[in-house]
Amino acid sequence: MKKSSKPLIIVITSLLVLITIIILISQGLRLKYEELQRELAQLENRIKTEKTQSVGLKANYQMLTAQDAIKNYAMNELGLVDASSDPNRKITLSTEDIAKLTESVRNVNE
Repeated sequence: MKKSSKPLIIVITSLLVLITIIILISQGLRLKYEELQRELAQLENRIKTEKTQSVGLKANYQMLTAQDAIKNYAMNELGLVDASSDPNRKITLSTEDIAKLTESVRNVNE
């Protein structure tokens, strides 16, 4: 070989190695980009799901805190007496009854 061809071979080999490194780096970056795109799509879907669930929970909360629902529950489950439906209806308790009820509540709380 000629003396002048050795530097040319080294330059060409160096360029090939450099091009190979650049190609490998670009492929790695492309794969990382695609992975991040998939992750972004998954996160966007999760956000949509969470927003839908949030709307459902808000609607359920509003339904449960509506005055009519609370009033119906209080009347049917807790025995609320609606004073506006029958204004002549009265409940009378003697002081002895009140004292007995107070004592029984204290006993239950202890």
